[in-house]
Amino acid sequence: MGGGGALTPTSTPSSPSSSSEPLPPEFAEHVAVSPISDDDGSDECCVCDDDEVEATRYYNRQLREAKELIRRYKPGDWVEGVGGTKAGHFLLPEITTLLLVGPRGSGKSTLVNQITRVFDKDDDPFAPDRAQVSCNSKSNGTIFLREYPIPRNSSGICVYDTCGWSNDPENNFKMLHQWMTKGISHGETTMWDNDEGNKTGDIKPLGRQYSFLRYITRKVNFVIFVVDGAAVLESIDSNNKGYTEILHQTFMYPFLSIGDDKPVVVVTHGDRLSIQQRAHVQNELAELLNIPAQQIYDIPGSDDYQTDMAVLDMLHYCVRHAEQNLPVKLNYHLEV
Repeated sequence: MGGGGALTPTSTPSSPSSSSEPLPPEFAEHVAVSPISDDDGSDECCVCDDDEVEATRYYNRQLREAKELIRRYKPGDWVEGVGGTKAGHFLLPEITTLLLVGPRGSGKSTLVNQITRVFDKDDDPFAPDRAQVSCNSKSNGTIFLREYPIPRNSSGICVYDTCGWSNDPENNFKMLHQWMTKGISHGETTMWDNDEGNKTGDIKPLGRQYSFLRYITRKVNFVIFVVDGAAVLESIDSNNKGYTEILHQTFMYPFLSIGDDKPVVVVTHGDRLSIQQRAHVQNELAELLNIPAQQIYDIPGSDDYQTDMAVLDMLHYCVRHAEQNLPVKLNYHLEV
């Protein structure tokens, strides 16, 4: 992770003292034992290789430390102090706000649940998923902007789930421009009149639960650009480049950048692809979007150490870059 031993989006740290294959992370807190074969007539057990046990403990320690960084974070904590500045010199947000954007069905709501589960494993393993996930293309998907503190009830970081893009790129740019310049608010309607026959007027009554409360408008501090890895692969391998073209066109939209920093990219649905296909998708996206592969995070729908670390590393990346681009207070002057 940035600021501490850097992890690439898909890497797994090696054990500090082991060159053997480590135990799966799900056995991290257990010392694996296996019975002596019946041939030796012994009832004793043998403890597995100490290096393997050390490796799994090392993985657990890294995971705990990465989670704790996010749990303790408050806006301004990671200001780097460039040019003699301090956190008090900047306009700090009440909560650092990360905006999820991407095509319909790209996995934005699934990503919300994936991020939440990383922390729920410690806090509440039986907690239900937070975001409603669409299971087919006929669903409207997310209709209202939804704010999700990360972890639950946190005052440090929140992610905003949004609707999938319109079929009209101009509508997408108009909405993205509004979010990035005017801010976003929990419960805000996010659909267009020309989206497959859906009329904004038809779905507004569904938002009556939000009409009695005035939610705070949040300034977007960084953007997470979510893409479906399977759809990218299909577009690459076929003559239909529509999916990758709209990804490129939208990613290059200037208002999605925070300062000079372009959005971080998250590839979902990698569990439907082979390891080789996932690597191919990552390399193709790096070339298509003109960003380093380290800015692309492969976060499949898996429950394992690598996925959890990719989620945490991605959050760390977003917050670091958000804090690098905080606006300076108007009355701020450095003492020479």
